[in-house]
Amino acid sequence: MSLYLTNDKITKLLNNRKIIISKKKLLQYLLFTKDNFNKFTNLTSKCKQNLNDIDTKHINPLSWQIGHVIFFYSNLILKNLDNCQNIDYIENYNNYVDFYDSWKTPVENRIGELLIPHTKCLKYYNIIITILINYINNNEIGKKESYLIMLGILHNEMHNEAFIFTKLKINNTLPEQFNFKIEELCPRNLIKNIDFISYKSGEFIQGSNDSKDYLIFDNEMPSFKTKLNSFKISKYPITEYQYLQFIKEGGYIKNEYWSPNGIKWKDKYNIELPLYWLKVLKNTENNKYYYEYFKTINNKKLSVETNLPIVHISYYEANAFCKWMNGRLPTETEYEYVSTNGGKTIYPWGNGHPNDELCNLNYKNTIQSVNEYKMGNNKKGISQLIGNVWEWCQEPIYPYNGFVIDPVYREMSYPFFGFKRICKGGAFCVPDFLIHPRYRNAQYPDCRIQFIGFRICKD
Repeated sequence: MSLYLTNDKITKLLNNRKIIISKKKLLQYLLFTKDNFNKFTNLTSKCKQNLNDIDTKHINPLSWQIGHVIFFYSNLILKNLDNCQNIDYIENYNNYVDFYDSWKTPVENRIGELLIPHTKCLKYYNIIITILINYINNNEIGKKESYLIMLGILHNEMHNEAFIFTKLKINNTLPEQFNFKIEELCPRNLIKNIDFISYKSGEFIQGSNDSKDYLIFDNEMPSFKTKLNSFKISKYPITEYQYLQFIKEGGYIKNEYWSPNGIKWKDKYNIELPLYWLKVLKNTENNKYYYEYFKTINNKKLSVETNLPIVHISYYEANAFCKWMNGRLPTETEYEYVSTNGGKTIYPWGNGHPNDELCNLNYKNTIQSVNEYKMGNNKKGISQLIGNVWEWCQEPIYPYNGFVIDPVYREMSYPFFGFKRICKGGAFCVPDFLIHPRYRNAQYPDCRIQFIGFRICKD
């Protein structure tokens, strides 16, 4: 049986979904996403990418990514909307569909003559957005249409995030037009101790069922009852200052803190610090030498003695820190339990929709201190479970019992089951209409280019 479905089969399956998004909201989301896409892809042609970088498998060439977004819309969204215009009239269309398909073209082959020039890409992209705007305005929007259009928008948003961390890796800069600032915090306010919040054993409903309000991805369904043992979880994500103490106490040298795969990765690539960190040898007045640690963002040296959450570290590094602290990473079940107050609320703070006082989303700020957004704490005072930075969880992503593959985005989940590691919570570079506590992101355990941090648990 083919994994790909006919349009009739897709229509039947999507008309059984619950999602219904109003025309007004669809247009709002689409224009928000378009605006960010055009800003974050600006000056792409000036980004010179080193394809031999150790993080290559986590970074698609920027120009390829732009084309991938375009032909995802064209081949999976426009093609499946009834009586919808498309760009399938352009020369070499079928070759472009294959070339910009991440499952048909491996990373090392995403260069060459089929790369469409940046200006032409933007032309095709804006044609597609115009087609979708006209379609929304001139057609009845039901379950199928809501699902398909939101799928295209959310996939586009995943790449908007990728444009940010890709450009940071290539050029060491964050997008200037958003005036992103990395704030340094006063050392006298440093959070030095790790506070823990205790939870007794319990049970709740994990995962999602279909929703009329937002798109539920295949890996989030179906929901199921699960039990938890008692545990303690850190009130805040681990900060740069706290992670620095692990480094100063030889955390990268002492292999007893590292998993076997983590040791091999660390030794192969000579990993000694988080990505973008450096250590500078200094001398004091009495001729004693010591190291100072910094991070380099926007081509500036910035102190790491801050209350900002540590990011740009792999699962292996986060896991090693936890072992150094006689702890462990949270399980996905624990993270979701805490983020939904035992399944009693939609979000950590309650059922109200995210806003700027509750969490750091929607590209409005860069990473903020862990003690900001206190109004978004959960019912026991745990901070920033949604927004600011993604957080590593302990286990790989697996399907829930009863998993059914998405009828349109077939490769959304199943190719990654068993080896990508769960990340929860979203980040500053994620829109509020994508993220919620039951959303399941997953990344390779050696991924460091994304804005992923962690918090610690103890039994």
